[in-house]
Amino acid sequence: MSPEINIRIGPRPGDLGTVLAMHGELYAREYDFDERFEAHVAHGLAAFAAALGEARDESGVEPGWVWVAERDGETVGTVALTDEGDGVAQLRWFLVVPAMRGGGVGRKLLHALLDHAREHGFERVKLWTVDPLETAARLYLDAGFRCTERKTVRQWGQRLDELRYDLELG
Repeated sequence: MSPEINIRIGPRPGDLGTVLAMHGELYAREYDFDERFEAHVAHGLAAFAAALGEARDESGVEPGWVWVAERDGETVGTVALTDEGDGVAQLRWFLVVPAMRGGGVGRKLLHALLDHAREHGFERVKLWTVDPLETAARLYLDAGFRCTERKTVRQWGQRLDELRYDLELG
């Protein structure tokens, strides 16, 4: 019997560093993305962390959340939701380690995030991804997202199609 997957909401200290390390290592290994991808993720995470700290100090309203899937205390998946204003949330930093793919971890993370978005009154969830991430795209489509924008870009040492997906929650 395999160990149970626990999904918790955070972030807790260390979670954002784990998200960064996992993204940098996995995308370099699986998609040959260069260090600029890790810098891109780091920039977003730094802004997220700063917004968290500011909100806790001033308004008490959370600007975002991170879900962490763990097995035996080890992080095996992550996803985050940021408040973009005007009823729009953005799904970010969605990743499941290769050994755990196909077992429903990604689907559980995605549905936990979407349930939370609905409970907090968001009207729409958007996300940006790139075309090599076909398994994630299938999860998005299965959850009701639709691709609303596609553009070819050269970034992270690759030529990619950048895709925007949107889900109306109303």
